[in-house]
Amino acid sequence: MFTIDRQRNYVDRMSIVARQQQRDRDRECHQQARGQQALHIVAYVPLSEFDETSVPVLDIEGRTTECQQCQAMIWPDEASQGHANLCCAKGKSCSCEVVFPIPPPQPLRDLLTYEHAPGTHLPLATVSFRKHIRKYNSSLQMASSGINIESPADGVSMIAIRGVVHHLLGPLAPPQGSPHQFAQLYIIDNVHAQAAARFVILGQGNVDLDHCTLEELQQMLLGNNVYVQRFVQAMDLPP
Repeated sequence: MFTIDRQRNYVDRMSIVARQQQRDRDRECHQQARGQQALHIVAYVPLSEFDETSVPVLDIEGRTTECQQCQAMIWPDEASQGHANLCCAKGKSCSCEVVFPIPPPQPLRDLLTYEHAPGTHLPLATVSFRKHIRKYNSSLQMASSGINIESPADGVSMIAIRGVVHHLLGPLAPPQGSPHQFAQLYIIDNVHAQAAARFVILGQGNVDLDHCTLEELQQMLLGNNVYVQRFVQAMDLPP
């Protein structure tokens, strides 16, 4: 009889513990739900009711400090707090001068730094290049950028990147019947055909690019960029 009572007491205590644990779980779920609901309420505040003058101005000044390794312009606080290696890890992420000489070779040097005399105008190709420099950069890149996007279903429109941004480099030559892409474009021997292939990939974005400028830039990379040179040379290696 004594044993039965002990067993009953044990069962009762376990039931009490189980009920308490369930109450704790219910309370935690309820708090999370309230937090999510509050977050959604904040996200849906009408912009018409938002007063920009109530937000203090944060002045981080201009990018006035130059990285000694890659010549990237950085903000003063980045240098003073020891974060000046964010651009190139103090030259460790790549040998910048080997990849690209300083000052840049022509025609990139003039496209970036050419200044016109008073009373004259910049060449149209230079103006167009500076305005659409990101499109030129995209057309000449050797790898595609890959990210895992997790955009929230509700709330403010945004792009949430899961993990890190990575670069994808495909095979040396495209599969049979497939167009050349990214680094594969550099193995096209004909300069005009190579530039034309870049225009096809850009699609509607190619209307802003100058054909001659693009040809000159791809030839400049072939003559000065070691990665482009090694990729082209790899095509001549025996299988």
